[in-house]
Amino acid sequence: MGQQRTPMPFALSTFQQDAKEMFRLPDSLRRTRIVLQIAMTTAALTLAVSCRRGPPTIAVIPRTCGTALWEPEHAGAASVARILGVNLYWNAPTRDSDVQQQISLLEEAQRRGYQGIIIAPDETLALRSPVRWVLAKHVPTVVVGTRLGIPAGGLLSYVLNDEVAGGQIAARRVAQALHGKGSVAIVGINPKLWSITQRERSFEATLTHEFPQIHIVSRRLGLVSALPEQEIAEELLHSGEKIDAIVALSLTSTRGCYYALLESKNASRITLVGFDQDLLPPIRTGELDSVIVQDTYQMGQIAMQQMDGALHGRRVAAEVIVQPKLMTRENIDSPEMQRILNVAWWAER
Repeated sequence: MGQQRTPMPFALSTFQQDAKEMFRLPDSLRRTRIVLQIAMTTAALTLAVSCRRGPPTIAVIPRTCGTALWEPEHAGAASVARILGVNLYWNAPTRDSDVQQQISLLEEAQRRGYQGIIIAPDETLALRSPVRWVLAKHVPTVVVGTRLGIPAGGLLSYVLNDEVAGGQIAARRVAQALHGKGSVAIVGINPKLWSITQRERSFEATLTHEFPQIHIVSRRLGLVSALPEQEIAEELLHSGEKIDAIVALSLTSTRGCYYALLESKNASRITLVGFDQDLLPPIRTGELDSVIVQDTYQMGQIAMQQMDGALHGRRVAAEVIVQPKLMTRENIDSPEMQRILNVAWWAER
């Protein structure tokens, strides 16, 4: 029996036949044919890669995880992502003072090749350069909750809480509790975060113009967690200053003040108005008068809609402002507040 020949693979045999034919052609036609074949091969490879590519993945990085303030953003973003058929990657530092961890998560999201990033910065100045770096890599970015001093436009847009309105709500709630007359202390001032600075300025301006008989007797800087915030509040309560109300400008300062008041014999006569939802049971019992809440559920929805527009080349608003709400004992279980507090990010069954 003669030796059996192994069949030549189709692609290789075709290539060899084409090569023989090309070398019989004039030089000009040979070059033209080579260029056409390269173009056809490139187009075929591009088509094959695009067919294998799945839906885009968007990274959502809030200030921290596991809180009633930022988990609703997860639920809001996920609700829109499911409709759009977009994958969502959610990750955050375990505490909102861990700026370096948030920067690392931002950089990792870019290195993984995620098609867009939604981030709520822990600090204004510290996140400015990292976000610029991501934008330089041509990654669409939506910043939630605070301005960074980077102009919106192109690949960058903002979804912001109305901090001016929040400061006004807090001032009017304090005035209602004090019947338009008394003294108030402000805690949780944070010059590192544009949003906190804005709500403080708005609160003070509203008191000055609308309630001149309410005086600010103390201002205290905010710290990184509830325990040092509690110590600041305790020192304030033992300072001998007459204080009728305290306004806490952040989630951690609200929690710290609440703990301090629990230990104080003067707790029953001091009105505590906080910002950023976290402590819910004390609102129901009346130990915490009220909290100005951010509608982070809606902010998550809007941010994902903005991202979808950017990915598809549509023109999106450079800045969207979302209105805060006053949460009290009377309305905490209302449908509006329950929507704001929605943390069900998983797919509905």
